[in-house]
Amino acid sequence: MSKTLQREIASLASSLVRLPSRNPPGEEARITQFVANWLLKADLNPTFVPLSPNRSSVVCRLPGRKSGSIVLCGHLDTVDTDPSTWRVPPFDGRVENGRLWGLGAADMKGAVAVLLQLVSDLHREALMPVHDVVLALTVDEEVSYRGAATVVESGLIDDAKLLLIAEPTAGHLYTGQKGELWIEVTFLGREAHGSTPALGTNTILPAARFCTRLQEEMSLLPEIPDLGRTTLNIGRFRGGRQVNIVPDRSSVHLDIRTVCPEDRDAAIDRIDRLAEEEARASTARFERRILGDHPPIVGAAEEPYARNLAQALIDTTGTSPPIGISPFSTDAVSIVPQLDLPVLLYGPGDIAQAHQPNEWVDLQALATAYEVLRRFLDCHHPLSC
Repeated sequence: MSKTLQREIASLASSLVRLPSRNPPGEEARITQFVANWLLKADLNPTFVPLSPNRSSVVCRLPGRKSGSIVLCGHLDTVDTDPSTWRVPPFDGRVENGRLWGLGAADMKGAVAVLLQLVSDLHREALMPVHDVVLALTVDEEVSYRGAATVVESGLIDDAKLLLIAEPTAGHLYTGQKGELWIEVTFLGREAHGSTPALGTNTILPAARFCTRLQEEMSLLPEIPDLGRTTLNIGRFRGGRQVNIVPDRSSVHLDIRTVCPEDRDAAIDRIDRLAEEEARASTARFERRILGDHPPIVGAAEEPYARNLAQALIDTTGTSPPIGISPFSTDAVSIVPQLDLPVLLYGPGDIAQAHQPNEWVDLQALATAYEVLRRFLDCHHPLSC
């Protein structure tokens, strides 16, 4: 790759980082318009796919030689953050020491820049890949994957043969992803004056005991070969409204990443049992609400597209990539079940950098991802043709 092309990708990624697109609250309008204008300047024809007022995904298609399409997918939104916790301002898009720093640099504006540059270059060089290449850049991935759902509903990717999502995979090739189960457990008691706690039912205590017991029990679920282990994150704990009032309501939000349907059912069983035991012991009661429930998506490393992408990685890097399933969830949950197609996850950066202050992506990782995906799509690549 030329130094000029590397600088163009880095500059584009930096421009994307400088456009806040936090979700919540769902402020993707500026970045969506920027992407659409960029594609228009590249003589491409973007289509807006509305989700709600001022929130739209962007889809663009390049023609290929055969029927069907390869969908290159990325998301435009990021999580929210507290700028005071950052060493570098999160929206500066600063390039320093071979890295691009900023909110979304790894997850996943660096990858979006790679995909934009790749599609633009294929069009500019008049290269016709084997199948149509569809670029789908979505909104609302960080909350509920609704942008991807509206892309499916639009019919623009009905002919998809493969979904390739460029999330940060740290050099790994993923042929699927863990399931995502989000649950809210609420303990309900009785308020009283803080000076007379015996007259009330304090819900923080059973909620806290529930959390520690659930963490212990979930850690005992066995690891499954080639899939990994189901994990639990206790992501939010809310209890009480004033220090001198006995809290009558405490809620816990759970993020469970499942490797199989059996673990999903086992997790719900444990939640119900432990919550019931702790509520009863405290003369409280509990309610459980499922906020999101997406089953695992598991593909095969022997699938032809997976072999092709693995070979492109070998040809580019000289090493064979680790292959497995992703520990995190993606827009695939809104696309794969509806269209019944395989999914591959490969992109620049590392998920370990995501959702925390001082996020960064290595510029060389952007260049490598471009080369790998270019080889994969290149009509002259022996495995792709």
